[in-house]
Amino acid sequence: MTEPVPHPPAAARVLRLPESLHWAAARRLVSQQLPDRNAAATRLLTGASTHGIDFSLTWGTLESAGPEPVRQVCLAVLGSGRTVMLFISEPPPGGDPGGRAAGLAERAACIDAACAELPRLKPDAAKIAQALPEPRDLWAIDAFREAGFTHVGELSYMRRVGPAPADPQPVVWPEGVRIIRLDELGDRAAQDATLITALDRSYIETLDCPELCGLRETSDILQSHRATGRWDPTLWWVITLDDAPEGCLLLNRGQDRATAELVYLGLSPSLRGRGLGGRLLSFGLSKLGRASEVNCAVDERNEPAIRLYRRLGFASFARRVALVRTLSGPR
Repeated sequence: MTEPVPHPPAAARVLRLPESLHWAAARRLVSQQLPDRNAAATRLLTGASTHGIDFSLTWGTLESAGPEPVRQVCLAVLGSGRTVMLFISEPPPGGDPGGRAAGLAERAACIDAACAELPRLKPDAAKIAQALPEPRDLWAIDAFREAGFTHVGELSYMRRVGPAPADPQPVVWPEGVRIIRLDELGDRAAQDATLITALDRSYIETLDCPELCGLRETSDILQSHRATGRWDPTLWWVITLDDAPEGCLLLNRGQDRATAELVYLGLSPSLRGRGLGGRLLSFGLSKLGRASEVNCAVDERNEPAIRLYRRLGFASFARRVALVRTLSGPR
């Protein structure tokens, strides 16, 4: 049954789409430049469950006449740490039905409807919505901003390709500084408590998407970090100063042993500016074994981190605009 969204925006009547319209929604969500959008839509629907996509979480505006029964679509994909990633339909080759202004209004209405209903539909799984459009996709950036999303940074995606550096000689750390592997910190509860303290202290005066600070519980952030790639506690380290957690390095395996993710590297103000970030990352990279490709994302305003990554062989390969909105019902 098609469910009208309570108090839909005036720009369009938005519906949570029934199963009978999921294929049409998928056809609008795939790249509109593809030569065979029908086949692409079928592949998207067929593989949806494998990739954690629930097409019951689609909202759209309907076409009263024309070849496309669905005009604009917003798909919500639940993630770890009570996050939701939103994907929206792009303009078709001939332009948006009704023109550019109508397309913007309808996309924003679909996004707003998704954000309004998700807290009711998934109360324990949806606390913050995210979107990562490319900088050139102004049609998407404008729609998310129109729907109340906050711009939290321009992300540079960086990659290091090549064999991991050789395992260095034992690193001599400054007095009072220790590196502790996660699985040496006791049980899961002790590990989490130490990591949350380390993360919280590393967020102080951070240059990496500071607008995100306070929007999520650190425990949710930690859950998201664990869900990136394949978690391996032997590749997670906490750095302490006088036995107090003051930062961490988190590396995860990719889906194969040839790839890895630099999930997080952060130090508190008390450890910054002492060359420890480079030493810590070099140490971590040396533990990756056969991994020949390491990926990460960094806020472009975080120039010290970007300089460090470049010094260790990382290069940028893509950019995204990070946008978020907390989910608490209708605006």
